[in-house]
Amino acid sequence: MPANAEKRSNHRGRDSKENERAEVRYFKGEDQFERWRKEFVQHQDYELKLASVSKLNYEPVDYQGLLVRESFPELKLTDYSHLVGIAKQKAEEKYFYPVAARIAGIVCLLGILVILFSPITLLITAALGVATGVSLHFTIKDRESAIKKAEENALEEIAKRNEQERQVHAERKRQHDEKEDARIGQTELLLSGEPSAVRSRLDEVLNRLKLPVVVEVDIDFYNNIPLVKVWLPAKGVIPKQTCEMLTSGRLQYQDKDTRVYNKQYFELCAGIILQIMSAIMANIPSFQEGYAAGIVKNDLSDDCVLAVKIPREKIDTVGRASNAVAAIQAFDAVYECDTALVLYPVNMLYPPEWEEVDKQSLKSLRVRIFK
Repeated sequence: MPANAEKRSNHRGRDSKENERAEVRYFKGEDQFERWRKEFVQHQDYELKLASVSKLNYEPVDYQGLLVRESFPELKLTDYSHLVGIAKQKAEEKYFYPVAARIAGIVCLLGILVILFSPITLLITAALGVATGVSLHFTIKDRESAIKKAEENALEEIAKRNEQERQVHAERKRQHDEKEDARIGQTELLLSGEPSAVRSRLDEVLNRLKLPVVVEVDIDFYNNIPLVKVWLPAKGVIPKQTCEMLTSGRLQYQDKDTRVYNKQYFELCAGIILQIMSAIMANIPSFQEGYAAGIVKNDLSDDCVLAVKIPREKIDTVGRASNAVAAIQAFDAVYECDTALVLYPVNMLYPPEWEEVDKQSLKSLRVRIFK
């Protein structure tokens, strides 16, 4: 191989390898940017979910409206009258050709008689004509009888279908009435504060509650007063750094100020407690007030860091507060914190009506919330 050709071949090989390396670097860079983007979106989404806990709302259930029985729609029978026409048409079609053939036979015999008129022809055509006429008469009779029978069968089928509809409607109405009786009966028990109805409703409501962190709730209630122990998440659920995406696509992390970090945790704890208490008070009409305690699990002990008493007449104020901390301050809340907003243990609030109540008289429920 000539020297120049060999040099050109080596040069092309080097160019090809450099292009491959550049292409690999390009795709690696694209993958890195995509990972950064997903990391940024995930971080921002989590921060928004934590902040959403402080967005409070109180919408009490209208149980008086639920006491109104829902009526079952009246039966409207299907109109099957078209079946009669279809049945008669089929019967008529069945006899169309036999009747037509006999009429055609009579016409042919008349034609033959006219064309080949003779005594013999007259005798033969007359005999055949009478036979054909008699056959036509009975065929028409049979057709009328078949049409009448088809109409009767169609009417029977219509009556059968309508009866089936009545039976189905009656069964559905029975099931509807049973469900309405059960629903109204359960609502009446809930309004009266019957413990099993209250426990069932609490379990249903709290299991539907959505929070961005795992929270366990212990509820004791007696004499229509609940004590709600909320096992708060550890402070580690709050990200210690903020995340920002630069114009270059890279991520920049910065440590949060200690006070900002503690304030965010304080708001999360207050928001969780008020979310739970708002849901309870909105769905249990027999509760006129409630007590809640936010408890943090530590290595050596479980400390209550936030206690609050919430009367029903004030619970609707949560929707007007700018954040959960401001909302909880509107109630009889007990908490201690320093200038950096670090929460310290406090004593729980207990219903004074429970002082001489046997603990076995309390109705209890535990729910684990996380969605």
